[in-house]
Parts: sequence; C-alpha cells; structure tokens
Amino acid sequence: MLPKVANHIFLHTSRAVAAVQNQTGHTLRNVLQLQSSAPSAPTTWTGAGSSSWGSSGAGPGGAKFNAGSRFYNGYTGAGRAVTQANASTSHDGNAEQSDERDEIVPKRVEPRSSKRIITRRHSFSLGTLNEQEHGKTESLGVLHIVQLHVRSKHTFAAPGEALDQSPSDSSRPPLTRRNSTASLSASGSIDDLSPPPVPSISVKSISTDPAVPQSVTDPAADDESDKVSEMYQSLHRAAHSGDIARVMQEVRILRTTHKNPIVSEFNMALYGLQETRRRGAPITLLLETYNDMIQRSLKPNVRTYMCLILALTERDNEVHRSIGSLDGRIKRRRLVGRQEVAVDEADERRIKKLKAENNFATAMSMFDAALNTSARNKFPLVVYTNLLRSCALHADVDAAIHVFAQLESRTDFLPSPQVFLNLLTAFANANDLQGAKEVFQEFREASKEGRIRGRDFSAAPEAAVASLITRGQLLVWNKMIEAYFRGGQPAGALRLLETMMDSNANPDKLSPEVPLPSSSTFSSIIAGFCYSGDVTSALSWFDRLLQQGEAARHPHESSLVPPRPDQLAWAVMLDFLAQEGMIADLNRLYDIFVDCAPRDGLEVRRLDHTLVLEANINYLQSGTISKSGAKKNTPTFKDVLRLIRLADNVDVSVSKELAALYLHTYMSTCSRGDMAQYGVSLRDYEALLSSALTILPEETDIGHIITVKNCAYKGLIPLLIALSKQNLQLSQLKANLISNLSNVLYAGYSKEQRDELFGKVSPNFRIALEKRSESPLTSPNPAIQMYPPIKDIVVDGTLSRYVDDWFPSHPTVTIHEAYSRLQNGVATSKYVHPSTIGRLINGFGRVGDLNKVQSLYDIAQIVLSSIDNKQWQSQAWFQIEDQMIIACAHAGDMETAFQYRDRITSNGGIPSADAYGSLIECVKDTTDDTSNAMALFSEAQTFGCTPNVYLYNTIISKLAKARKADFALELFQQMKATPGVRPSSITYGAVIAACARVGDAQSAEQLFLEMSSQSNFKPRIPPYNMMMQLYAHTKPDRERVLHYYDQLLRAGVEPSAHTYKLLIDAYGTIEPVDVDAMEGVFKLLRNNRSVVLQGSHWAALINAYGCVQKDLEKAISTFDSIPAPDAVTYESLINVLVTNKQMALAPGYMEKLKSSGVHMTAYIANLLIKGYAAAGDIEEARRIFENLVDPPSGVAASGNHVPHEGSHQRTSPSPSASYREPSTWEAMFRAELGNGYRDRAVALLARLQERQFPAAVYNRIRGIMIDDSASPWTASP
Repeated sequence: MLPKVANHIFLHTSRAVAAVQNQTGHTLRNVLQLQSSAPSAPTTWTGAGSSSWGSSGAGPGGAKFNAGSRFYNGYTGAGRAVTQANASTSHDGNAEQSDERDEIVPKRVEPRSSKRIITRRHSFSLGTLNEQEHGKTESLGVLHIVQLHVRSKHTFAAPGEALDQSPSDSSRPPLTRRNSTASLSASGSIDDLSPPPVPSISVKSISTDPAVPQSVTDPAADDESDKVSEMYQSLHRAAHSGDIARVMQEVRILRTTHKNPIVSEFNMALYGLQETRRRGAPITLLLETYNDMIQRSLKPNVRTYMCLILALTERDNEVHRSIGSLDGRIKRRRLVGRQEVAVDEADERRIKKLKAENNFATAMSMFDAALNTSARNKFPLVVYTNLLRSCALHADVDAAIHVFAQLESRTDFLPSPQVFLNLLTAFANANDLQGAKEVFQEFREASKEGRIRGRDFSAAPEAAVASLITRGQLLVWNKMIEAYFRGGQPAGALRLLETMMDSNANPDKLSPEVPLPSSSTFSSIIAGFCYSGDVTSALSWFDRLLQQGEAARHPHESSLVPPRPDQLAWAVMLDFLAQEGMIADLNRLYDIFVDCAPRDGLEVRRLDHTLVLEANINYLQSGTISKSGAKKNTPTFKDVLRLIRLADNVDVSVSKELAALYLHTYMSTCSRGDMAQYGVSLRDYEALLSSALTILPEETDIGHIITVKNCAYKGLIPLLIALSKQNLQLSQLKANLISNLSNVLYAGYSKEQRDELFGKVSPNFRIALEKRSESPLTSPNPAIQMYPPIKDIVVDGTLSRYVDDWFPSHPTVTIHEAYSRLQNGVATSKYVHPSTIGRLINGFGRVGDLNKVQSLYDIAQIVLSSIDNKQWQSQAWFQIEDQMIIACAHAGDMETAFQYRDRITSNGGIPSADAYGSLIECVKDTTDDTSNAMALFSEAQTFGCTPNVYLYNTIISKLAKARKADFALELFQQMKATPGVRPSSITYGAVIAACARVGDAQSAEQLFLEMSSQSNFKPRIPPYNMMMQLYAHTKPDRERVLHYYDQLLRAGVEPSAHTYKLLIDAYGTIEPVDVDAMEGVFKLLRNNRSVVLQGSHWAALINAYGCVQKDLEKAISTFDSIPAPDAVTYESLINVLVTNKQMALAPGYMEKLKSSGVHMTAYIANLLIKGYAAAGDIEEARRIFENLVDPPSGVAASGNHVPHEGSHQRTSPSPSASYREPSTWEAMFRAELGNGYRDRAVALLARLQERQFPAAVYNRIRGIMIDDSASPWTASP
C-alpha cells in the first residue's frame, strides 16, 4: 500500500482514467480533485490598479500547439520534450544542464506515421524484414556507390545480379515468430562479391566538441589466418597510445607505402581511428581507409563491420545532438533579441548539411552486408543497441524490426532493457502506438520469463545509479507513458502510472515486477499533458508535487513516495506556461524555483531567467504597451522592477518601452510615499538612470512610447531631484554613468536649468555631476565596476608561480593542470595575481574553451575587488579586459571581443597591440576582411597604440592576401623604422607573398635576400614556397623555381605538399615541358612518407597532360586512376574539357561528381560557364549560374575551398548549396558579353551592386565592358 499522503495526492489515478474515457472535452485535472481551477496562490500581478492584469490563462484544455509562439517546441521542436524525461537519449552520453544549452537533452525527431500492420500471436511478433523492401526505404543520393540498400546475395551485389525474387510490398507484412525467436535466412556465400564502399563525410559540417574518445573492442584476435605483422604491431601501439596524430601517421603509411597490406592491419587501423576519435570529430579518414581496403580487394570480417557500424552510429547520434545544439543557439539568440541574419543563416546551413548526412543508411547497409557472412552471429550487443538507437532517432520502424529480429535469433546473450527502450522509442517517434504496445507487452513478458539481461551496461555514466534492471525497466515504462500521450491516449498513460504506483516491488532488489515510479515518471506525465495541449492539468499535477517533502536524488530513482519536481519537470512547466501566456502562474513558479533550487539540488539556468523575462515583456507589450489608445491595466512598480532585475541578470538590454514603464511606475510610486519597502538597490538605480538616458530624445513625448494616463515621468531633471530626496548617494554609482549624465546635462540643458537642478539636489549630487562635467573620462583610474569586496581573500605569490608553471611551455604541466591548481587554491580562499589569471584567459581562448575563460574572468573580478591600491587595481583591470579581447577573438566570439574593446576605450584606456593583432587576425569570413582589418589598425594608431611585431605581421599578412603590395611594403618600412620592433621571418614571408602575388619579382628577390641575411632568421617553408610559386605561375622561370627549391633543401627545410605541387607545375607547364621529370617528382612524392598525396597533385598532372600537352586521353586516364577524386581534381578535368572544347563530356563527369558526394564549388561552375558560353550554349551557362546561390550579404562564400596542406579530408558527401564567388559573376558577365547580350550583362551589374560587394570588385567587373576583347574564352575564370 502506498502511504496515505501519496493516495491523497493521486487518488489512485483511476478517476482520471474514467474521466478521459467518459467525459468529452473535460481536462484530466480531476485526477487531483481539482475540478475548478489551479491552486489559488496569490499572483504577482495583483497590485493596486491592476486587479485583472496578468490573471487570465489558458482555460481547460489549454491552447493547442501554438505554432506562432516563440516558446513553442512541440514534439518536433528542439526544446524540452517528454522523451527527455526518459533515457532513450540519456544513456548516450552527456545530459548537461548549463546556462549555455537550450535543452536538457537533444530534441525529438520528426514524428513519422506508420501505416504498417502488426499482428500479434502468442508473443511480440518479430520476423524477418524483406531486404528488398528495406532497401526501398532509403535514399540512394549519397549512397550512389552502395547501389541498393539490400540485395539477395549481398548488400551491394554487382550490377546484373538477380535480386531476391520474393514479392515486394509497400506495407510491412505480417510479422511472425516461432518459439519466441526470429530468424533471417542467409542467402549463401558472398565470396565472389565485392564488399560495399562507403561515402565520405563532410568535414566542414561537423562540430568538434571535445569529449571522451569512443571505444570499440580491440581487434587483437581477428578471426583470420593472417599473422601479426610489424605493420600491425605499429598500428596496435599507436591505437593504444591515445595519440590521434600518431594513429593517422601509421594509417597513412599503411595506405600509401606499405606493401601487400592484410585485413588484420586494416582492422587495426580502423580500430585505432575509432579508439582515438573524439566525440564530434569527423569519421572521414576512417571511411576512406575502409574504401581503400575494399579497393585492394580485401574482404571485411566481423571486426571490420563492427568498427564501421559503431563509428557510423556514434556519428549519427552526434549529428542529432549537434542539430539540437544549433537549434538551441538560434532560439537563444531570438529569445534575447540578438538575432544576426548572417549567423543564423550559417547555423541553418550547418543544420541542413548535418541533416543531409547518411550515416544511418550506411550503417544499416553495413549491417545487412555482414548478415550474409559469418559475422552475423558474432556481433556484440552494443552493435544492436547502437543500431536501434539510430533507428529510433530516424523513426525507422522497419529498420528497427529488422535489427531486433537478428538480435532475437542470437542465443548466446539476452537483450538489455536499453534494447527494448530503443525499439520502443522507434515506434513512439513514428507515432505507431499499436506497435509500441506490442513492444511493451513483449518487454513485460520477457521480464517475467527472465529473458532480459540483468544489468544494463549500455547505460550512460550519468545514469550509473539507475543501472539495475528495475531502473532499466523504469525507463521503458516511462517511454510507454510518453507513447500513450503521443498517440492521443492519455488514459493509457495514467493506467500505467496507476499500475506503477500500486506496485509493491522493492526498489533495492532485482525484481521482474512492475517498477515504482520515479521523478522522471512524473516529469513524463507533466510533459505529456503539456505537449497534448492541456497545460492546466499539467500545472495541477506540478503544484501537488511541489507539496511533497523530498526531492529525488536522481531522476530515475524509484520511490514509494512521489518526489518533488526534478530539473526536467521545471523546464517543461516554465516553458509551456510562457508559451500559453499564463504569466501569473509563470511568475509564481519562477519565484518558488529560485527559492527551492539550492535545497532540491536544481540549477536555475540563464535560459530560465531569460524565458521568464521574455514572456513577461511580451505580455507587457501586448497588454500594456500599445499605440492603439485602448485602455489597459498598468503593472505596478514591483512588477516592472522584477523585469528590470531579470534583464540585468541575463545581460539583456532594456527596450524603450520597458524603460519608459520603469520610469513612470517609479515616479508614480515615489510620489505616493516611502520607497524603502521595495528594497531598491544601487544596480536598480543605475538601471533607472540608464532608462532615462535611453528615452532622452523622446522624454517630452513619452506617450508616444507607452499609452498610460497621466504619465508620472516628466524628464531627467525631475527624476534627479526625486532621487536626491531619496538620499541616493550618486557617487556610488558607476563612474561612466555619472559621466554620461553630466555630459547630457551640459549638452542638452541650459545653464539656468542646471542651476535650478543644482539648487534642489543634495551637495552629493552637485559635486558628482559638476566634477564629471569639467573633466569627463580623464580620471587616472577607469570607471571600473567591481564585485563587492570579499573578506579573507589572499593573493598568494607562491601559488601564482605554481600556476604559472605551464607558461610559456612546460614538458609536463599543461594549461588544464594549471587551471586545476588554481581551482584547488580558490577552494582554500587563495588566489593568484591578475597577470597569472590573464595568461590563463589568453591560453584557454586560443584553444576555444570559452567556459573556462568566463570562469577565470569571474575569479579575476574577485581578485580585483580585493586590491586596495587604486592605481594597481586600474592597471590590473585593464590587463584582464585586454586578455579577454584576445581570448574571445581567438575563440571566434568576435562580438564579445569587440564588447571588451569598447569597455576599455570607454573608460579611457587603449587595448594592447596584441589585442588589436588578435582582432585583425580573427576578422574573417566577410566579403571585405582587408578593409575591416585596416580600420582596426587605423583605430589602434589613432588611440596611440604602439604596434609590436605581432600586430605588424597580422596586418601585413591581411594586405598580402588581398594583393595590396604597396600598403604592405609601406607598413613594412614603417615597422623597420619603429624602435624596438624587428621584422621576423613571418614578417618577411608575408611581405614577400604580397610582392609575389602582384608579380613584383625584383622586390620579392630583394626581400628574400634581406630576410636570409638577418641574424634572427629561422628558415620556414612559406617564403621558399612563395618564391617558387612566383616563378612557377606569375613569372614562369623553371631555373628560378629550382634555385629556390635548392635553397630550401640547403636550409634544412622539409618540402611540403605544396612544394611538390609547384615542382610538378614547373616541369609540366613551363616550356620546354619535361614530362619525365614531372612524373619523377610525382613518384618521389608518392614515396615520401612524411607528405600526404593530395588532390592538388593529381590536378597538376591532369592540367599538364590535358591543357599544356593537349593529351585529352592521358588526362582522362589519369583522372580515372585517382582513388577518390576531390573538387580540385574535378576542377582540373573540367578545365581540360574546356581547353580542348570537349564540353559534351562534361555532363557525365558532373554526374559522377554529384553521385560521389563531392561538393560542387564555384570554381567548377566558373569553368562550366566559360566552356558552355564558348560553345555557344549560353542557356546552359545561365542555368549553372542561377543554380548557385549567394551567401548572406557581407559574408564570404563557404565551401568553395578545399582544405590546404595537412588536410586530406573529403568534402561533403551530400548535396549542399554552392555559393557564388566574385569570379563567378565575372565569368557570367564575360559569357553574356561574349555572346552579344549586353543588356543581360548590365542586369548582372545591377544585381552585383545590390549584393554590396566591395567597390574594387564591382569596378573590376564593370571595367570589362569597355574591353573589346571581352569574351568567355579569352580570360581565365
């Protein structure tokens, strides 16, 4: 029997079941005996003059999925869902709950209706899934190489082989099972068939969040007769070293130079790549290694398939998590009103690319291929579990049944609760309630019969306390509750809850009985009501749970007594109250949440604050702030003060409307009496005065902003007088705020008005305002906002040196170890010098860890507040702010970096040369990076910042890339004339590059000699390559190319991949062409184990054969010999076709490009436009041009450049948008002119101008019009 208190709360829930079955249109609130309304707690918005404001809410049943609400997520959104209360995803890894995440766990998948019929006989009917049918459910776009999902004898049978002759049906056939097992008939040997290659995966669309490496079983005992070779041992040692770079090096050796590799070596290579792969990292190299293995006619075994399936399913899970994270980022920006079109579009493009990945389809194909080998009975449980997880993510019921049928045919182990959970999730996500019931019933029967694995070892670490079978059962029961709600049968969900609450199972012992509910179970109920549109019933359940005494220690911990709401329940409840506009209840629960969170072990995240703030502001704007003139109820000062404080907590700017309302309610309340009851703080007063400055231009017409009768706010001067009467110490407010007030008084008011003001305010006000007006921003100390001083702060010099061990380098102490040392010191109230903290901030910014950067910044504020010496405090404050600029810039958060720059400059300071250098270096991905960089450099000089070597190097490098050699040389000379600044090898490399790019060979030669004669000269590869490139491309001279190559070798510099490419060009393109020498360089490159063979090398060969020697056949045969052509090699081949006027061959190769998953770049399109226009097919040229898209205005086109040296990763395997470059516009412009369509060319110019390209780009293209020789075939694209 349940305790009386539980019975009192839930009344056996049977009443609710009856209500659902017997009463139409009635809510389920009677489950808690609450027939009329929710608990009658006092609302927040019931002050004087606002008796009805904010008291209305959704009636019984609530509002159904308001698609227009900014808070709506629903079953298909990225927000909090009932599925997140369960563990179908919580077992997969991180279930972090932080201010920086929008959701607690990843989003739900799009529901997909299932029209299949499930027939039940004796037990859950799972039979074999017709393989041909399964193949039809998959898209063949990315899996072009794969051909078909499943064939009769082999997943990837060669063309012409007969498919299984079993009939194909569009619906799932009746699923049968005999003796509680299922089987899949193997169709014979595949010894004569080729295993499936796989497509590569886009590197650019993959997030690289660091996490624990994924692990698979060590393939030390491959079931093959191959002996353990030296290569195998090298790969094994690398795999167990945990060093991904070492593994990649050994894999490269295996693929390029090792003779006669065997299966076990490739398996160890795959294992090593998977073992050292960090979560979120690409699996491109792993898939390429497998493809290499197949191309060598080596047949995979069970270890091969296992490693590939685990890698693909892990990647599939990561993709779904990344999509949820990106969706959350977009939502957060919208919530706080900081939408950036370019950033949002970039995130949406990334989401689109991620959604286009076909990891799941490839994994299923691998699984089916393995079933036709001896591997079918050797897979461990984790393979089936991971595949079922992916089936659930994609709501693919057919695939889930197929996998489960194979699992059931195994007799050597039992399925775990996680297996059933994933299977049930697949049906739930597909809205197949009948199928979900069948799975659930089978699970219950299997539990009773002991056919469930005793412990769920696939559970995530965070669910370790919930790993017993009773808790594994709990997750399945929770999922079934969700399935009932999603299937529109809440009565079924409540029946399950009633069964669980009546269970007498002992939660401390293993038992096949029904599990007791946990806090996650009640979260599922609450979320189920919410997503079903009955928020009022959810609120009733939630309020009763709040009356419970104890919170659960873990969401999946079963309990005889219902616990208080957990983190997920709070998140769902607040979200839906905001969505439904139930502001009174939202504010009531928010206050309770803030109060009880520490006691219940919960976290009030930044997003929770923002959610409540935004909902209230929306309510204000819709109910009070109106220009329609309709009479509205006005909130009280207490109501508005709540929002002002919330806005301050989450760092959201106060709108004009809210500012005006704040001023009105303050002056109205102030005129009625004492303000002491409201506890107005200094920060509140700062927000009040900032609000006055915000609406200053409209203060005489505040009715234009808000519609209130007899507005109490009459302007800044009456406000200052009222504040003085409240005995406010103005000097205690922020100095820059006081300065701004003083400036406004002296600039916008007459002397008579100021004298009148100073005569009515206290001396404190007059001294503060007059002092600032006489000398604004000239105080020796900046206007620094400090944390309140904390007692017993000790700045320990010894600890500072101990923490600083890592800097600038240390053989064993890393920056993470230094951070740990600092944290240990802080735990004992010992802190380090600000300079030590600054170096850590800088270091973590460079590795992209903004969380630790912010944590260190907070620690720095504590240290700064403890410094008594104001001059030292000022210097330290500037130092920390400066390091934040550098850290945020290198971490890619440019917006925040510029905010810290503004903080320094607004307080009379100057950012350092390193800070400006970081801003210049990291300004990128815009259509005019150089102008932005020059503006920053000019600003630095204007403020009096003395450039250092780093700042000069960054700006000169930007100029060099933009071919602005004159400016680069000018700055170089300025640099040499600056005392204490000496050009480095990097400087010379940048300025040499600037000269080389514009063909100024004389200056480049002179600078190279000057560089090499410097006493501090350190030979580096870029200057040598740049000089070789100058004479290979710009000023063709093979002798000079070889001269600098010889200089490179004499200097002891190892040639790079680009060096070999330049040598191939020198022999293959400069007359007289030396084909033998060119091919000798290529052979030398292939034998060089330290340099990776890249697409650019193949492209150089193709260009030499096809464009220089006009040997079309040799160029095509070279292309066809490439194992995996990339965009660069396709570009070179298309160029050959254009040069040889063989455009009839282009469509075939473009089809190959598309089917192989290689990204179509703008430069390939340029060549096609040129070729078709030259052939007179201007319509095809136009089609290609119009099929490209433009990037967001001001943002550089992405996806057109293959990774440079050190990267051999392929482009996206899926079709994605191809963006136009300025050169694409030029190619199309030339095409139109060359074919006599001048009016169309002029129209292109108009479109180009609308795109707001830099003036130099527009003028260059417009200038073509006056060139009589303008045609598509007289200029390179």
